[in-house]
Amino acid sequence: MKTLRKEWLQLLILAVPFCAVALLWDKLPGQMPMQWDANLHPVYYEPKMLAALVLPCTNVAIAVLMMVLPRIDPRFASYDAETKASLWHTFSVIRRTTTLFLSIVAVMVLLMSFHPAFPLTPILVVGLAVLLMIYGNLLTKLRPNWFFGIRTPWTMESRDVWVKTHRLGGRLMIGGGFCFLVLLAPPIQPYGVWVVLAVAAFMAIVPVIYSYIVCARLRRG
Repeated sequence: MKTLRKEWLQLLILAVPFCAVALLWDKLPGQMPMQWDANLHPVYYEPKMLAALVLPCTNVAIAVLMMVLPRIDPRFASYDAETKASLWHTFSVIRRTTTLFLSIVAVMVLLMSFHPAFPLTPILVVGLAVLLMIYGNLLTKLRPNWFFGIRTPWTMESRDVWVKTHRLGGRLMIGGGFCFLVLLAPPIQPYGVWVVLAVAAFMAIVPVIYSYIVCARLRRG
């Protein structure tokens, strides 16, 4: 009961898409889109039972998984109290923001069944940009752990390497969030997929290389 009271916001976030499905069930078409192309045009359909519930159910599974992972961290018991509190706070923010984004997308997908021209792209772009900024801010303060963060052989070897790498990686993610907002500009939209791939590759590769460089310098020092 104490856990339910503590997680009332998370439960509310998860419940909204299911409530939307229940309210709109009789009005939903028998076949709903399940896949879209790069321009968000439907290319594949499934019966509404599957299409309407797959994303809300996936959202619940992600929330449960993110609540369980910290508990099975083999190093968690050895962390000091401050580190444990910091990690729990970080995990909670990541879990709630992620499930909030997925809940919004699930509701938007339902609305697209009635209005195929519904402007989902700007919502997705802004949502992903905000998520990147939130994740990036959290990443700059993330303590070493077994499951979350930039886990390379070099960050796992040294706390100093972990801290420096995550400060850089977090700032890159915040910058990536601002870059995603550029996708809303009409001249950039035709190249949106390439911009996303370039930004994602930059954010993924640079911190890995940086962690190796920092570790090598510390070993020489």
